[in-house]
Amino acid sequence: MAGLDLLIIVVYALTLVYVARQALGEMEDWATVQLDQNGLKEELTRANLQGKVNINVGLKPRYGFEPISELALSISNASPVPIYVDWDRSSLTNFQGRSRRVIRITPSMNLDLSRPQVFSVIAPGKSLSERIVAEDMLKRTPEGILQVAAPLVDLGAARGLPDDGKLEFSLRLLLLLVEQERQVDDDVTTHAVLCRFIVRRIPWNHDIPWLRR
Repeated sequence: MAGLDLLIIVVYALTLVYVARQALGEMEDWATVQLDQNGLKEELTRANLQGKVNINVGLKPRYGFEPISELALSISNASPVPIYVDWDRSSLTNFQGRSRRVIRITPSMNLDLSRPQVFSVIAPGKSLSERIVAEDMLKRTPEGILQVAAPLVDLGAARGLPDDGKLEFSLRLLLLLVEQERQVDDDVTTHAVLCRFIVRRIPWNHDIPWLRR
C-alpha cells in the first residue's frame, strides 16, 4: 500500500510540474501605453494653462501587441472663459514621427475631409469628450461613409523592445482661449499643447519578483 501511495504522489507531482510548465510557456509579454504626465504638466505650465485645463486620454492598464485604432480624449475647462479646440491644426504622430491632421469621430462619419472641421467649444466648468483618429487612417466606403481602415499605432512594434526600451507617439492639441465678449475670429490666445505617449514592453514575469529576468 505504501508503494502505491508513493506512486500516486509521484504521478501527482509530475502532473503539477507539467501543468505549471505549460502555463508558463503560454504566458506572454504585454505592452503599456502611458501619457507622459510630467511632460504634460510642463506643457500646461509653459502655456500658463496649469489649473485651467485638464487633459486626459483613456488608456487601458495593459495591451497585447495589437493595433490602437483611436484615442478617447477628454478636456476639462476650469478657466473662467470658453476654450475652443482647433482640430484642423491639431496633429497626431506615429512611432516614426510622421504628423497627421486630427479627425474627430462623428456619429455619421459622413465628412468631407477637404473642408475644415468645426471648432469644439468647452464652456467654463464643462468638459469635452471625443474619439479622435489621424486623417490618413480613414477610408471611404462605396456608400460615402468614412471608416477607420488603419491603426493609429501598432503595438506589435514593441514586441522586440529591450527591457529598458521605449517607443513614442504624440498628440499636439491647439487650444484657443477666448474672452467672454469675443468671437473665435477675433484676437484670441492660442496654445499648442503636446501630449506624449510612452510605449514599453513589459515582461510576463514583471509581477513575479523571483522570476524576473
